[in-house]
Order: sequence, then C-alpha cells, then structure tokens
Amino acid sequence: MKEVLVIGGSYFVGRIFSMVALQEGWRLTLINRGTYSLSELGDVTEFSCDRYDYDKLKTLPLKESYDAVVDFCAYDPGDIAQMFKNLPCHIKKYIYISTVDVCQSSAYVRDEKSPLQWKEPTDEVGLYTYNKMLLEKELVEAAESYNCKFTILRPAMIYGPYNYAPRESWYIEQIMHGEALPHPVGADGQFQMVYAKDVARGIMLCIEKEEADNKTYILSAPEVFNYDSYVDLLRSVSDRDFKTIAVTVGDVLKNNIPLPFPLTPEENALFNGQKIVNELGFEYGDLKTSMQMTYNAFKTVFE
Repeated sequence: MKEVLVIGGSYFVGRIFSMVALQEGWRLTLINRGTYSLSELGDVTEFSCDRYDYDKLKTLPLKESYDAVVDFCAYDPGDIAQMFKNLPCHIKKYIYISTVDVCQSSAYVRDEKSPLQWKEPTDEVGLYTYNKMLLEKELVEAAESYNCKFTILRPAMIYGPYNYAPRESWYIEQIMHGEALPHPVGADGQFQMVYAKDVARGIMLCIEKEEADNKTYILSAPEVFNYDSYVDLLRSVSDRDFKTIAVTVGDVLKNNIPLPFPLTPEENALFNGQKIVNELGFEYGDLKTSMQMTYNAFKTVFE
C-alpha cells in the first residue's frame, strides 16, 4: 500500500488521481488551499494550507516518510525547491506534473528529446509554460541535493470530467443548449489529447515502477485529430443531434472566436507518447469510451 502526499490538485486531474488511487487502496495525505475539499472521496488526511505559507507548512503533522509526493500546482520558479526545504517529512520520489508545451513549438511530432523553450516570453500563456520548464530543471537539481528520485510527466491537452478549460466542456455545453457549433472550414491544424484518468494511471505507474526513476515522460494518446475528426468523435458519443456553422479560419481570427484547437499546421500540437508505453508497459484507454464518459459527466452539469 502506497503512502502518497498530494500538493494541490483538488480539482480536475488531481481529484481524479485521488479517486483512482483511493480505489486502489492507497493512503493519501492532501495539502491544498481548501477551496475544494476532497474529504468526501474517502479516507484521506487533508490539510488546508497554501503552499506559500512556509511557516504553517513546516508545522503540519505529516507522516515521517512518503513513498511519493505528487505536485499538481508548482507554477513559479522556487515552488519545488521550497517544498523540499519546508515539508516536514522524508520524500522517496517527487512526481511533477508539467506540460508538453515546455517543448519548443513545432509543426512536427515532439517527444522527450525535443528542444525545450529557451527564450523567456512576454505573454501570460508563454510565461506559464516557460516557468514549467524552469521548474523541471529545478526539480532535477533539488532531487539530487536531497537524494530523492523524481519523475516528470508532460501531459498533452487533457480532457475529462471536472475539466475547467473551455475545450470539450464548451462543446458539450453548446450541444446541451441546442446551439450550433462554429466549425472552421479548411482548418488543417492537428492535435492530440490525453484522458484525465490515463494521466492519473500514469502517475500511479511512475510511483510504482523503479524504471520511472529520474525519467521524463510525455502522456499523449496516439489518436491525431483535426476539427473535422473531433466533431465526428462528439457525434459518436452524443445522444443529441447537433448542427455546425461553417466559418473560415480568417473569420475565426478576425472575430476572435474562442476555438480551443490549432487552426494551422504551424500551430500543430502533436506528441509521441510511446516512451511510457515502451518502458513501463503503460496502456492508453479506449478513446470512444473515455469521451463517452466525459460527455455523460458534463451532460449532467449542463442539461
């Protein structure tokens, strides 16, 4: 039975990870700001504490040792180093949830060997991913200093129940309200995704497997989408007929229509997520089943 300390992540992927881990009989200790309590999920130990409240963090009555820390909410340089410095417990392995976007943009398929960002951007989104890249490097240095193992996970665009990003949830909401979906004609950008429960299972596998020690893995299911195939997927799981409205790529850009996926090949979001499959025996779940569960979950919210 694993003893795991979870930092943040009380919503979306962190919540789903906690649900799956508890189902497997793992013991969880949760540290978050208390905005979304996870106590209803089962037998968990939960502390309400902001990760930046170092004085309080040092006094938390944690267990002496944990098999792993899973950090869902390290965003700024220093966040990981401060956890090593202030958590009053021994950490055997540190799992950091990063993002595939730490890799430099490319129209081609990226993998764990692809070059990382190197120039600090000025926009908010770019700075977010740049800081994630800095935190990956920070983890490697801190883990070495504290004689701790680590694994870095880089998910592609995550979908699933509780997703707060306006991607599949936005589409399903429009369908539930009988609204036609804007559909960019001629958009040839491509993208890949990963199901939130697959991310949760990937985290657990990396905690369990020594082969994952001091490694980085991309989590990206193999299916490649464009806007046409994504709408086809939605049709295959929807219990309601829905219409689309054709718009040009130019219309989307000119009118700032908030579509969530790449429009052009230059914006492609393509990633090779097979390293974790080859090294750890990981299996991605069935796409249609995963999207069906996602649709059903959001249907109950928007109906």
